[in-house]
Amino acid sequence: MRSMTGYGTGSAQAAEHGLQIEIEITSVNRKTLDAFVSAPREWSGLDQRCTEWLKGSFQRGRVNVQIKVQSTAGEQYGLTWDNRAMDETLDRLKAFSESRGLPFNPDTSLLVDLAKSLKDSSGLPDWSVIEESIKAAFDQALTDIHSMRTAEGDALKKDLLERIDALDQLSTEIETHAAGAVGKYKDALLERLKQLELDLDPSDERVLKELAIFADRCDVSEEMTRLKSHFKQFREFLAAEEATGRKMDFLCQEIHREFNTTGSKSSQIEITRAVIEGKNSLERIREQVQNVE
Repeated sequence: MRSMTGYGTGSAQAAEHGLQIEIEITSVNRKTLDAFVSAPREWSGLDQRCTEWLKGSFQRGRVNVQIKVQSTAGEQYGLTWDNRAMDETLDRLKAFSESRGLPFNPDTSLLVDLAKSLKDSSGLPDWSVIEESIKAAFDQALTDIHSMRTAEGDALKKDLLERIDALDQLSTEIETHAAGAVGKYKDALLERLKQLELDLDPSDERVLKELAIFADRCDVSEEMTRLKSHFKQFREFLAAEEATGRKMDFLCQEIHREFNTTGSKSSQIEITRAVIEGKNSLERIREQVQNVE
């Protein structure tokens, strides 16, 4: 089981071109799979190739890939620009603003945008020429992020197992309390009848009918059976090799439904408390499941 949250880096050299490739891959939770690739503008089409490389490694989540290139001499492509062109552009923008009576106060955001539009990409080869080096850095980053996602997935699995076991114990407690519900109701009913000076025999048809109606109304055996089944499936999903985050999310909804029905059927304070505790614990489980791939 893997978490959807992770970070990985990789690097490789294209020695024949004097280039150093640095790649960062980050991922966060999301219901669907969305991949975004940031690479030098001159490397058109590389984003599509990176998306192909990601296939099979991620089932869902938001995945960001950032590719940086610099020369082995230290020049970083994508952050260099033509100083003369930058000065000329700023002067033209200033003159235009003054002609319109507008204030001109260039900030860092404007400078960054200009740098991106005027950057000097001379000497940067087509990405297909050094694809092997790019792929090597990419695979290294993938291995790194998978290691982190797996480690966090193991921690999530342990936590979820403990929480499901706690819910299972709560359902057992509910069964125990529910088993004695009819007997308690019978005693309370006879006591009320006695207080009203209606001394009816416990075997009286009217008393038996009232007890039968109550027993049917507060019977939660079906809900407990379904809960036990859901818990068993949840543990199986945690042990599965494939991504099961969506399935576990669905199971959480079904477990919540069974707890709700149980609470609406019972008037015993012990069961009500157990249901409230179960729903609170389930909410924490759902929060954790949102991070599972």
